Amino acid sequence: MYGKSLVALALMSVAVTGTKLGPPPVVWDLGPFEPTPAPTPAPAQKKRLITTFTLQNSPGGDTVVTFEATEVAEDKDGKTRTLASKQYSLAEAEEKPELRPLARKILEQLRTLEGDLLEFVEKSGPPKPRAPLTGGGARPR
Repeated sequence: MYGKSLVALALMSVAVTGTKLGPPPVVWDLGPFEPTPAPTPAPAQKKRLITTFTLQNSPGGDTVVTFEATEVAEDKDGKTRTLASKQYSLAEAEEKPELRPLARKILEQLRTLEGDLLEFVEKSGPPKPRAPLTGGGARPR
């Protein structure tokens, strides 16, 4: 084993020294590097909208409201691209007193909307009762 590694080492040193026998590669100095600039985006209108909204109520009265605001750029052809987005929660009002009045106002408006939604459900048809579980609570396979 020791003899094989010596032979391998000798072959590697011959290979390395063999490449150093000739002149070095030709290298041209081309001057300073100037990267190609990114293309200038087409003129667009910056817009902000609420893209998702989640309201979670529990029968015990707890309510969690979260939403996402997204900023987009809309070009003259109506194509949009997302610039930025961020998740928010009305729970932030607990940490930032300046948000409390606005959070209260939003919750009051949500309660009005919930009433309208429940009226819609009543007129459209109430939810269907869930089918009972079969086989002692086990799911059918």
